[in-house]
Amino acid sequence: MERWLRAGYRALAALFSLVFLWAAWRGAMDLFVQRSLFLLFVLLLVFADRAGREGRLGLWDVACALAALVGCGYVLIFHEAIAYQAGIGRDPQLLLGAVTVLLVLEATRRLTGWALPVLALATLAYALGGRSIPGGWGHAGFSLRDVLGYLYLTPDGLWSLPVGVAASYILVFVVLGEFLMRAGIGDLLSALAMRLAGRIRGGPAQVSVVGSLAFGMVSGSAPANAAVIGSVTIPLMKRYGFPAALAAAVELAASAGGQLMPPVMGAAAFIMAELIRLPYAEIARAALVPALLYYLGVGASIYLAAGALGLRGLTRAEVERDFPTVVGALRERGHLVLPLVLLVVLVLGGWYAPRAAVVVLAATVLVAALRPQTRMAARTVLDALSQGGVRSLEAAMGTACSALIYSMIVFTGIGVKFSALAVQAAGGNVVVLLLLAIVATLVLGLALPTTASYLVAAATVAPALESVGVPTLAAHLFIFYYSVLATITPPEGMALFTTSAIAGSNWMETGLKGMRLTLSGYLIPFGFVFMPSLLLRGEATDLALHVGTAAVGVCFLSAAVMGYLAGTLTWLERLLLVVGAAGLFHPSLGLSAAGLVVCGVVYLRRLAARRVASARTGAEAHGATGVRPR
Repeated sequence: MERWLRAGYRALAALFSLVFLWAAWRGAMDLFVQRSLFLLFVLLLVFADRAGREGRLGLWDVACALAALVGCGYVLIFHEAIAYQAGIGRDPQLLLGAVTVLLVLEATRRLTGWALPVLALATLAYALGGRSIPGGWGHAGFSLRDVLGYLYLTPDGLWSLPVGVAASYILVFVVLGEFLMRAGIGDLLSALAMRLAGRIRGGPAQVSVVGSLAFGMVSGSAPANAAVIGSVTIPLMKRYGFPAALAAAVELAASAGGQLMPPVMGAAAFIMAELIRLPYAEIARAALVPALLYYLGVGASIYLAAGALGLRGLTRAEVERDFPTVVGALRERGHLVLPLVLLVVLVLGGWYAPRAAVVVLAATVLVAALRPQTRMAARTVLDALSQGGVRSLEAAMGTACSALIYSMIVFTGIGVKFSALAVQAAGGNVVVLLLLAIVATLVLGLALPTTASYLVAAATVAPALESVGVPTLAAHLFIFYYSVLATITPPEGMALFTTSAIAGSNWMETGLKGMRLTLSGYLIPFGFVFMPSLLLRGEATDLALHVGTAAVGVCFLSAAVMGYLAGTLTWLERLLLVVGAAGLFHPSLGLSAAGLVVCGVVYLRRLAARRVASARTGAEAHGATGVRPR
């Protein structure tokens, strides 16, 4: 019986993947049908999880699965009639709605913890009890019938845009990533990263940055990135002298950036495309330079941290001992680059992204068959379909619960009130409002995953930014960027726990060190708000100038954060570097030049101090030995 339950669970997960791969290729589908079917599969797989792991099912799990079948199945079957009800339901329908909402909360709790369900319950309580709240934050209040009808019987509640994005985008790209991993793309990227970056100071950590950047282009998932690349780089870093917490923090910072890296960004980026009604390709193009600047900042921080700790890069012999040559790696698995190139060409060429993913998935299977060591047997294909479906569950449930939260924010109008209050508190000052937006987004990210944090901020913070003149794309990328940075902050984040587990380090220490490595990236969103050329908009001369000054600014800010630049920095020098780096992120040529001068003076001063210290050391050695140095 246990074997049959496990096999049945894997078959259900594989069917889940196949159905929505077919839907992605087919294109348009009735939104009630697509989203109710998607949520039905997800809830069944969540409540049957014990069958997949242990080969048995509890009575409560069976009851929840049957309730999900009825609640989602009703919408799936009677979607045409529901479309005309405009949220006005009969008592049996509203009862089904209440059960479905509770099932979403329970399934989310099982996969992500209490934070999301508690926030969802808070928004529901606000909708129901608004008349009891005094002052401007109150509202006329809605009945339970109104709320359940809106959530269950309209396309703006449980079946709203976030669930549609999860069904159309997230599952498809997770399955694609699973196929690429099983073909061996992780081994290829690790080998190439070692050859490219292994000999730089802090070599094993730089390998983590380069490898995670490359894997992030096709994954868009920080936990997957951490598991695939971190399983290679974290033990390597520890072997060459990196403390366990620092090794885990390096991979955490590098993996988090995978959500920022086109062409496959995090799930929230797909939601952003639908929310602001821009082609995903345009968002991917705009995100390219900020993502590269993020990785430059992480790489610079690692380089400087390694210098402060006295850690070196790997020798040629060490690189050659542990990893194949570039030619050897490409000979064995170089053909796997072809699907990646195809993905970039299709997505940036304007293809519907889910359909492009299906084409690339098929191409991956065909290209992998060219060599015996990458060829996928039928069993491997089925396992990839099954595991891809299972891996998507956490993101899917997080998105479904976020849809509930987002819909209540819109339904009650609290987002508009929050935006007005934020603008008033900032006095209409753009910089102050941006700082308030950072605080709000990071606080949300302390407890919520990226998608939920972005969605709540998109409903509450983004309108305020747009009202003071920040372009829509820049406003949403701004809060998306900080939602990603918040995943590094304890206590939230599967990537944090994944890297800590691999390294055997304390997760809190890992998270704090990871935050320090990424602090240099906190100025980047300010850069693209005030310098649109960083989003690949405007003149080529502006692009070259602003990218150059931003890159230099990120490096000097990394030095300020790490406290090292050709030697240990004083607090005054660190403060001067922060001020200079801020100037380098300003669109004014004069301020950028002034910032460069300030940073340059600090750097030259440190070089001079190092020469003096070196000369003093040499003189002391001469005095001790009596031997005149040549």
